[in-house]
Amino acid sequence: MNRLKTLLGKNALVYMRVLRIYFYDLTRFYKQSNVKQLFRNQDAYKGRLTILYHVIEKGLTMPQTRLGFGGPVVMDLMDLLAQFKRLGYDVNCMEFKHSSNVLAEYFTFHAERNFELPSELAERYKQFQHMVTAGNATQQLRFTRTEYFRHKDASFDQFSLSRYSCRNYSDTPIPREVIQKCIRLAMKSPTSCNRQLNRIYVVSDPAIKEEVLKLQYGNRGFGHLATTLFILTANISYFQGVNDRNESYINTGMFAMSLLNALHHNEIGACPLNWSVDHKRDAALRKLLSIPDNERIGLVISAGYLPESFDIASSPRLEVDHIAKFFA
Repeated sequence: MNRLKTLLGKNALVYMRVLRIYFYDLTRFYKQSNVKQLFRNQDAYKGRLTILYHVIEKGLTMPQTRLGFGGPVVMDLMDLLAQFKRLGYDVNCMEFKHSSNVLAEYFTFHAERNFELPSELAERYKQFQHMVTAGNATQQLRFTRTEYFRHKDASFDQFSLSRYSCRNYSDTPIPREVIQKCIRLAMKSPTSCNRQLNRIYVVSDPAIKEEVLKLQYGNRGFGHLATTLFILTANISYFQGVNDRNESYINTGMFAMSLLNALHHNEIGACPLNWSVDHKRDAALRKLLSIPDNERIGLVISAGYLPESFDIASSPRLEVDHIAKFFA
C-alpha cells in the first residue's frame, strides 16, 4: 500500500476508490449483460429479439422503404425465435409475439408490392411458420401531421401517450427562437442537487450535421432528413465524489425526455439516437464540435418539422405488471 501511495501520490486513496467502484460496475456488466453473446437466459434473448424486430420496424417505416431490405436481419430473427421456442421460453411474451407478427408484416409488405424476395429467405420463412406459429401481421402506425399533434395541448396522460419517435421530416428549418423556447422548457427538468450541468449543442449546418451523423450508429435512411441535431452532454466537473459516477447519464436522460416533450408540444418531430460508440468516435465528435474534456456526451436527438403524412414504428410497450414490483 505504501508503495502504491508513492506511485500514485497524495491522491492514491481517491484513485483506489474510483477503481474499486468502477470495477464493481464493470464486473456486473460483464457477467450479467449479453455483451459476450452467450444468451445465458431468457432476458438476453428478449433483448436481442427486440433489437432485431425494431430494425425491421424501422425499415418498414422509412421515408422511402427499400424493397428487399434487411434480409440477414430477417433470417437472424427467424433463427432466434426458433431457438427461443426450442429452449422452452415463454412464447406468449410480448417480444416473441411481436417479433413473429413483424415478420408476418415484412413478408405481407413485399407480397402486396409484388416484390420477389430471395428464394432462400422465402423458404426459411415457410420453415419458420412450421416451427413457430406466427401471429397476424402487425401494422406500423400511419399519421397525418394534424393527427399526430392533436393532443399536444391535452391532459398529461393524453399528451404522453401521443408522443412517438419520428424518423421522417420535412425540409422546413426550425427557427432559433423556437429551439430556444424548447431548451428553456427542458431546463426545468430535475438536476442533481440543482447542479445545472446539462449542455446542448444545436447543429443545423448541413456539412457539420452530415459529419455528426457519420459518427452515430442508427440513423441510416432518415438521419439526413433532420433539419436539426441536438447533442446532449453533461459537465462532470460539477460532481464531487466517486458515487456520482453515473449522475451525468441520469441528468442527461431526464433533460432529454423534457426536451422531447417540449419539441412535441411545439409540433416538432424528434427521435433520440444512442451514443453507444467507441472511444475513437467519441473523440471525433468532441473535436468536430469543440466539446471540452469535462463534458460527457450522452445522446443525440434528430428533429424537424413533419411532412403531411408519415409512418411510425408500432414498438409496443410491456404491461405495468411486467416491470413493477410493489412492496406494501
